[in-house]
Amino acid sequence: MQITGRCFCGDIEYTAQLLEANVGICHCRDCQIFSGSAFRTTGVVAPADFQFTRGEPKVFDKRADSGATRRMAFCGNCGTHLCSLPDQNDAGAFVSIRVATCDQFDQLTPQLEVFCASKVSWLPALEDAVRFNGMPGDD
Repeated sequence: MQITGRCFCGDIEYTAQLLEANVGICHCRDCQIFSGSAFRTTGVVAPADFQFTRGEPKVFDKRADSGATRRMAFCGNCGTHLCSLPDQNDAGAFVSIRVATCDQFDQLTPQLEVFCASKVSWLPALEDAVRFNGMPGDD
């Protein structure tokens, strides 16, 4: 599915080709802190399937649990987190889009839940979603 999105103020826009099967909820502690919520809804795409079409985001480099550097892209004006970008385009590289920033948000039902080991206890499991204690493939 072709998606488009933007930050809150509209300074940064993007487009991507997203498979609906790659939409999920991340319960990792980093996503909880960055989102200010119990989880963050993300859509994972290959770097070649994502591009910024307006403006340039600011980036904050953070170290993932795997040791890889993730470049957290956000609007320098309004602060909206847009995605995380890989540090390099290796075979496993991916862009993780913050689904709430896309225009098609209400059409994208999460299909999986990751980092369920750090999920808050008061949140029920998403019906019909595939669940992983960490990242898929790490369980």
